[in-house]
Amino acid sequence: MQLSSAPAATRARKQRPLTPGTMTNATHIVQFFNSDDEYVRAAGCFLREGLMAHETCVVVATAEHHRQLDQYLLEAGLNPVTLSAEYRYVPLQAEQVLPTFFDARSGIDQQRFHRQFNLLLAQAASRGQPVRIFGEMVSLLAEQGQPALAIQLEELWNELSRHHSFSMFCSYRASPFTENPRYRKLLHSIHTHVVCEGA
Repeated sequence: MQLSSAPAATRARKQRPLTPGTMTNATHIVQFFNSDDEYVRAAGCFLREGLMAHETCVVVATAEHHRQLDQYLLEAGLNPVTLSAEYRYVPLQAEQVLPTFFDARSGIDQQRFHRQFNLLLAQAASRGQPVRIFGEMVSLLAEQGQPALAIQLEELWNELSRHHSFSMFCSYRASPFTENPRYRKLLHSIHTHVVCEGA
């Protein structure tokens, strides 16, 4: 998985290339993709590296992307069902999780978000191993025409990283949102690394 450091005010701490051994609790990756092949290749690599290092991987993805990622992991010799039973792989449906703290009329309930993800991260870390999270709820918000809320959710993940140790991978399908110079700059500034592929 090739990544570049995001150009932002914090560039000074982002100059070294990211490798599996340099993942830290401050790592927050963003991917912009045109095709599902690009998506699966980058997200699957992120998860495979974590699972092979015995990390706990939480995946908040759409049903179709869960199916594609599970197939990627199986082809890499990793069984998602077995790993889930061992609580090393935690698959969650993005379409179901997002409405638990977001309503189209009232927006994001920050307290509810923090409450449930503080609990989830504490549980994920209970194995005593590093935690990786792959999420595309931000992408769902962007696709629903809620770009400001997608940015807000990204910032909430960064807030969580101040209290919990985890690395984060976010994914966006190429769209007018990701191609908008203002939002593109914001996304680069919020994340520490950008996947060098696709959009």
